[in-house]
Amino acid sequence: MEKIEILKQMVLFHNFDSLELIQLSKLVGHRSYSEGELVIAEGEMGDSLFVVKSGQFKAFVTRDGVDQQLAVFNMGDSFGELALLDKHPRSASVSALLEGELLEFTKESFDKILQYSEKLKIKLLENLVYDLSLKLRRTNDRLVRLL
Repeated sequence: MEKIEILKQMVLFHNFDSLELIQLSKLVGHRSYSEGELVIAEGEMGDSLFVVKSGQFKAFVTRDGVDQQLAVFNMGDSFGELALLDKHPRSASVSALLEGELLEFTKESFDKILQYSEKLKIKLLENLVYDLSLKLRRTNDRLVRLL
């Protein structure tokens, strides 16, 4: 599937027009991962947001030598958004459950998007807040079920 089609499916870019998506796709990197390969490590500093192009990836934390799975990401899902907003270490690790490909937005490319136009900047930041709020609600729901 083409970058633009994947971007169009994401909450972050669902309301971008074709021209905006074309511009955006030029700023996106592409990386391939083998099954089991680590994408990001808990505790490391990060500066990228990732979008699953193909395959399946899992987020996990390691406590007392045991991996605890937090989430599974499939095509169109994103992770690493907080690295674009804060300067804190990664809160979890992510590895490939299956061989797959990721699209990567670095902090530098994110900043270029924000400078492209005021309208685009507002749209992207609103979408980012909405996406993060959806993830927070899902996390809250899981937490309530555990209590």
